[in-house]
Amino acid sequence: MTRGTNDLWGRPIPEGFVATPIHPVEAELPLRLCVLVRQTPDPVSGYFLQLRELRDGRVYLGCVADATDRVREWVEVWVQDTDGLEARLPAAHEAVSNYTLDQRWGRESEMFIGLDAEAALCTGCEEKHPRPVFIDLNSGRARHPGDGTDAWELCQDDQALEQAGLPAYSRSLFRYLWQPKAGAEGRFVPVTVGAPANARTASLDAALGNAGHLPLNPQGGLLRASTFSPLSFEDYVDLLGGKPWAGLPQGKRPWLLEGVYPALAEESGVQGGGGLFLGSKGRAGRFVEAFHLRLQLLAEMVRCVRAAVERQQLPFLNLGADSFRVRLQPVGTQLPFLWTARVSLVKPGEAYSLPVESSRARYFARARRGVTSIYLPEGISTTLQGMGSVRLRQILSGQSGGTIVEGTLVVEEHGSFSPHDLFWIRLPLAAGRVELYGHLYAAQSLAHGEVRFRTVEQNFSQEVSMALKAAEGAAFPRSPFEVVPLLSSPCDLYSLGVLGARTLLVNEQNTLAIALDELLSLGRQVAAGHSPEEPIGRRVRAVMEKDARFVEALGPHRLAREPLEPKEAFAYLPEELWYDMLGALVRLFPGLGPDSLCKDFGDAPGLALETVFNDALSNLERLLVRSRSLILIDWTANREIRSIIASRKPGGG
Repeated sequence: MTRGTNDLWGRPIPEGFVATPIHPVEAELPLRLCVLVRQTPDPVSGYFLQLRELRDGRVYLGCVADATDRVREWVEVWVQDTDGLEARLPAAHEAVSNYTLDQRWGRESEMFIGLDAEAALCTGCEEKHPRPVFIDLNSGRARHPGDGTDAWELCQDDQALEQAGLPAYSRSLFRYLWQPKAGAEGRFVPVTVGAPANARTASLDAALGNAGHLPLNPQGGLLRASTFSPLSFEDYVDLLGGKPWAGLPQGKRPWLLEGVYPALAEESGVQGGGGLFLGSKGRAGRFVEAFHLRLQLLAEMVRCVRAAVERQQLPFLNLGADSFRVRLQPVGTQLPFLWTARVSLVKPGEAYSLPVESSRARYFARARRGVTSIYLPEGISTTLQGMGSVRLRQILSGQSGGTIVEGTLVVEEHGSFSPHDLFWIRLPLAAGRVELYGHLYAAQSLAHGEVRFRTVEQNFSQEVSMALKAAEGAAFPRSPFEVVPLLSSPCDLYSLGVLGARTLLVNEQNTLAIALDELLSLGRQVAAGHSPEEPIGRRVRAVMEKDARFVEALGPHRLAREPLEPKEAFAYLPEELWYDMLGALVRLFPGLGPDSLCKDFGDAPGLALETVFNDALSNLERLLVRSRSLILIDWTANREIRSIIASRKPGGG
């Protein structure tokens, strides 16, 4: 147990905490992975300093301590926890289980290591379940129930569970502890809420004798750890605007950590020479440099998301301000510390692939429906369900030898739909029920309430294919159907657009809701005057010069924390650069107009989801080159240009 220290070689632990190793007490390790535990529990958050809640886990603040109990590095400890997941995922029971969650955790761990190998700490428990961990508050050490020969572990033996009349591990979301030495005749301890119990189960306290011990990882869930990034995305954006950092909230006094972080608590430390190259050059220098660093932040976020989507071939569908954090690197005396900022992606996605039978097509849905956020597209969780009459128009053969069905759906009323939305319907055939997947599309000369559909190419048995062919021209009344928005990586592009608005257009006089509404309105007006020959930046300028409200809401003065007139802000920053930046933001929103990088939220190649970010990243990198030139002047290039100009003059001088 490591208590607070100010040792020269150690890092001070915040007041009221101890660093408690999560390894067994008998382990003699040169380095120990610890979590911070409050000596007196907080009325709201309890004993641990929890950083965030995940869909299938929790993240705690921890540290790596050496054999002398000195803290060497602050880390995040991710603990898998499926408690209550059964109730939170009613729409995904067939697609989500302990097995798929474990597989996903392993893939995500590999992704995080690939994205930021420098920050990743491999624990060995990213794919192999550790023993359950409880904290003994008296000794400040980890406790694993049972001894070496009679240890309690997470039961992953489906056969043993089913023989005991309990749900199988691999096919459910329920978890039980058991003693493998006792075999199938032993007791099972449910460690998830709602897990079925019977005569073969025992309560946690009765079986483990853990009364008075604090559960850290009672399920034996998978783990991962990474370097701690103290600054939230919004903290860092506000810092660039000149707002001091309040530190990490914990108890009565915020915690500022060590290194450069205490300097962030003072406005002079942020805006002075220590944080920026041009910090001592007045408001104009700070203004330009902060703009460049904000652009850099947005580009890094796009780059992180693109890399993650490429690795997993899954969209996120849950990006927001809490998806990213920032850490500052140790520096010498020469480099301003705000230029060392490293962006980390800290929240896994919530997309899962829909199991569309008999098709190679890939479709995605959100694990949690009904959750709204300003960072997510409107209607992202909306589905249309009902009963309708179906007429089969024709049965076609696909290019790969499968079957394509074209038909007409008749419903009393239907809402708007995209041709990318996933359409599902079940038909009763002589060969049995068949499920069709496809897309709806508008067609001319249709009666009210009618809409056409065309399925993706599906592979059926010969009996089903013959039954479909025989039913060509037939009608099927009252067939159940569902229309699910086809969501893919363009949804993440939308979220990045909102994050861009938060990064560049929000200050204490302008909220994100207002900035986003005005930005989307600007995008629609720019789309109305679309001309392929006219760059989007020029069209943005024309719209803004015609309507003063856009200048007021979306002008460069929104970069400053203190009130500033748009005219004065434009004197600091080239107007063309600002208008081109707004054009780049507008293009991130799918379906906003011809300038949008994606037509809708499903407009992405099925096997290359990351490609939707390519143009967005290229646009931002071009803007960064231009903004960097305002800060770091290339004197060598200037001398070359001057010499060329001089050589062109009469007399060569």
